[in-house]
Amino acid sequence: MFSNGEGEFVTWAKARNMIILILIVGLITRFVLMPITSSPADIAVWTGINDGIYSGDTIYGAGQNWYPPIWGYILSIIGALTNLAGVSSFGDVFTTVFLNDPMTLQFGFLTTIFYTTIVKIPGVLFDIIGAYGAYLLVKRLTMDQKKAVIGFALWFLAPLVIMSSAMLNMFDSIMVTLMIFSLLTFMNKKYMIAGMLLSLAIFTKVFAVVLIPVMVAYIISERDITINERTKNLLIAVTGFLIIAAIVYLPTVLAGEFSDSINFLTARESSYSQSGFNLGAGFGNIFFYLPIAAVSYLIIFAIMFFRKTEREKVFLWLTIVSLAIMFSFPIVSYPPTYGFVMLPAILILYSLKGRIAFIPWTLTILFPIHGLLHYMGTFLYPLGATGIIDITSLLLPSGNALYHTVMYLMSAAGMAIIIISTYYTIKRRKEVGNWKSTLIGSE
Repeated sequence: MFSNGEGEFVTWAKARNMIILILIVGLITRFVLMPITSSPADIAVWTGINDGIYSGDTIYGAGQNWYPPIWGYILSIIGALTNLAGVSSFGDVFTTVFLNDPMTLQFGFLTTIFYTTIVKIPGVLFDIIGAYGAYLLVKRLTMDQKKAVIGFALWFLAPLVIMSSAMLNMFDSIMVTLMIFSLLTFMNKKYMIAGMLLSLAIFTKVFAVVLIPVMVAYIISERDITINERTKNLLIAVTGFLIIAAIVYLPTVLAGEFSDSINFLTARESSYSQSGFNLGAGFGNIFFYLPIAAVSYLIIFAIMFFRKTEREKVFLWLTIVSLAIMFSFPIVSYPPTYGFVMLPAILILYSLKGRIAFIPWTLTILFPIHGLLHYMGTFLYPLGATGIIDITSLLLPSGNALYHTVMYLMSAAGMAIIIISTYYTIKRRKEVGNWKSTLIGSE
């Protein structure tokens, strides 16, 4: 049995039953949504990559992959499996019109039920692994079995997580899962493994780089050991990072496609920043906030570097802030899955301050609401592959007051995390429970 930190005991059998129930509910929800929903624009890219693989191209050869290599490698595995299954086509391009604007054509990709389902399986698997990581993270910080189970649920039943993997078929859960396990191994001072996992996270999606400043500052500011030992620890972490980077990028470099693998950064930054800052919510505005974000991360680095006392506590608070900064800027319309990065921050906040974390967790529902409003009927395009529905009868997205309101509120969860963090940092209330015995490096 395990103590929940308040004198109450929760048996593993009871916790296991709760986890099984959460898994059943979450998996049923996912497997109902997986075959019948998609984001036609994104899944068209995945089919383009797989078509290229069928033709003998590399993951960037077809010119469809805008992301770092790891998702492309996963699609390669999916392509190999579908090839073995005798699948010759993933779907068809089609054209329809906006019902609310008959003069506007809408192009989309109508995937088969089989492909729509199988291409989402890796994301769902990482949803499960990520939920286990959430359980371990909360358990590590609270020594509370019941809270750890709630952490499992906060991840696995989050509408944002379900939408990302089961509906939109985006792979953010893979990156964020790797981030969580990188944090866990880092807190146990297994720096080589932490560096490897963070490298895998970054080369899945680059958002994971936000963990680097606070991690590096923590290592080099550890005053209980000599400078040489700190340098050694940092080099161990960097070595782990570079080993994975070399393995991941070797096929891409040998194919002469390194520049293609960073196209997601260069192409989008160029196209969005040229549009200029405006008062209407738009994703391009994030590039005009980047200097503020950069200064914020430098401040975080400095605070961690010069901290002499309560370093573990400060590390956790600054990790929360690091993960929330990019999602606290107003007048930015974040894509529906981007808020995923805030979930580790919410889990840590829950571990430190309990129920207050449900405020930002609830606000992350704005991201799937934005997704539903943005894609509208296009979520159901896969049903057109079976003839169950006529896709031309679907109402396609259009601008409306609710849609624009949600866009303006997209930064609400990040702002809530920053405000809560600032409040408790200034207030500096005395921590309760077994806090000090569960921090970094504690056994």
